[in-house]
Amino acid sequence: MVWLTWRQHRAQVLVTAGFLVLVGVLLLVHGLGADGLTGDALTARFQSIYTYVSWLPAVPLVAGLFWGAPLLARELERGTHRLAWTQSVTRRRWLATKLGLLGLAVTVAGLLLGVMVSAWLTAFDGVRSADRFSDPVMFGATGVAGGVWWLFAFAIGTAAGGLTRRTLPAFAVTIAVFLTAMFAMFAVFQVRDLYAEPERMLAEGPPADAFVTDSAFVSPAGVEVSGDVPECATAGRDTYLDCVDEAGYRSVLYYQPADRYWRFQWTEAGLLAVVSVLLAGPVAYRVARRPV
Repeated sequence: MVWLTWRQHRAQVLVTAGFLVLVGVLLLVHGLGADGLTGDALTARFQSIYTYVSWLPAVPLVAGLFWGAPLLARELERGTHRLAWTQSVTRRRWLATKLGLLGLAVTVAGLLLGVMVSAWLTAFDGVRSADRFSDPVMFGATGVAGGVWWLFAFAIGTAAGGLTRRTLPAFAVTIAVFLTAMFAMFAVFQVRDLYAEPERMLAEGPPADAFVTDSAFVSPAGVEVSGDVPECATAGRDTYLDCVDEAGYRSVLYYQPADRYWRFQWTEAGLLAVVSVLLAGPVAYRVARRPV
């Protein structure tokens, strides 16, 4: 089964390996070019490639499309499952070996990409948007969460292929589900904000590299106001903050300290791993029950 899995999926493995090598070389060259730069020059150097790096959290979708979706859809579409499922290897072993080996491969690929991005970020210490924790883009592209996002996309693709039994519909379902999950998790429900109770502080700005989750104002009487300050409701945009100061209000920030980075990484990785395992359930049932 190991040999068969390699023979059937070596194209994905080699293309993914080539992609990782290319990204690694580009990040290495760009990071080495930052040696000796400081201040605005260092920031400009970082921003020159940040736009491209910011797309890395969406790269796991490729694993879902080209690793996961064809895994079952191609077999069922072409009818080759009839040969594979009537050999001495049982269906369960056939599926478990493929899911295990390919799932491990995509997870390792995601982890390697995360290591490379983390190493590249060390060349830009002091640039605010280069922080792995306060920047949600960098958080999703580094650490263990980056690898499990690859596994999650692979599981979505595999489930879509097993249920639709057609490659192109599986592609469409994988894209829709993965992008919806990312959008819902970070833009709508902001799940990452709920991984731990945020710290609260009265200050003009959060600690270095902190992840700010919310802000409000506190009245002189100690009452917290989450929206506009009532006394300054009619103030203009340019004079609003001055009005707030004159009314005696102070700003309050809710934030996650930077030392919670790994706690949040393992929390997110655990959530995604559980969902990935649950997605494998319908696939296993479909393979075990489907007539040859």
